[in-house]
Order: sequence, then structure tokens, then C-alpha cells
Amino acid sequence: MPDRLSSHELMELYLTEVGTNGRLDLIDEIAHEDMVDEANQAFGGPPGRAGLVAHVKGFQRNVGNLRTTIHRIVAGDDEVMAHWSFTGTHDGPWLDRPPTGQEISGTVFSFFTLTDGLISHYRLWLVAQFDELVIFDSSAPR
Repeated sequence: MPDRLSSHELMELYLTEVGTNGRLDLIDEIAHEDMVDEANQAFGGPPGRAGLVAHVKGFQRNVGNLRTTIHRIVAGDDEVMAHWSFTGTHDGPWLDRPPTGQEISGTVFSFFTLTDGLISHYRLWLVAQFDELVIFDSSAPR
């Protein structure tokens, strides 16, 4: 990995390699140790990088056969946003819904604030399609 990724490259790496492919080892290279992951905190997860690891592990554990598509990344120097979507099998409890074994899909907007080129704050907004629509905004959980 290059010494410093652009904000666009960092988001793309996170979504493809970490979020989709499960490369949790990369989190140490792309996020500050004391970063804030709002979605993880909303569900009582650990702080810092450990929280981002827990967030990704939970998503992958509860949404099997995960497929993601990045629609657009808009990047500045210290902020970056991605519009992406996913489909998968609802294999575990997620977003306060028990597992159904059915296919689910969602549209997500992920927002990173960067400090010195690394993730210092992660916020997301998503709409997931279960039997009904579920909307989640990490800055205003439940």
C-alpha cells in the first residue's frame, strides 16, 4: 500500500478490501487508533479501531453472500463520501431484526472525516430492504 492514499482511494479500499473482502488487517493502516465509528457506537460496540473491526465483522457475519457495488465516491482533502449498495442473505440478527435467511438489499452513504490521511470519524446512513424498509442514520440512532 502506498505511504498515503488519496481520500478517494482510501474509501474505495475500505469498501472493497475491508468491507466486502474482510481484510480487517488493513484497518490498522487506514484508521486512527482512537477513531470514532458512529454506527458501531450506536449498538454498544467498543471504541476506536476495535469498533470498526467489530462493525465490519458484524456486517459480514449477519449479511452472508455479500455483494457490493460502489456507485459514486466524492472526495475532498479531509472528507470523503461514498454512495454504495449491497445485497446478501440475512443470516444473523442485524438492525434489530432476527435472521430470516432471505435476501436483503440496501443503499448506503458512508462518510469519513480524515485526519493526517487516516479515518478519524465514520458516519453512515442506510436504507435496508427487509420485509419492510429500515432506515438507519448513525448520527441519530434509534
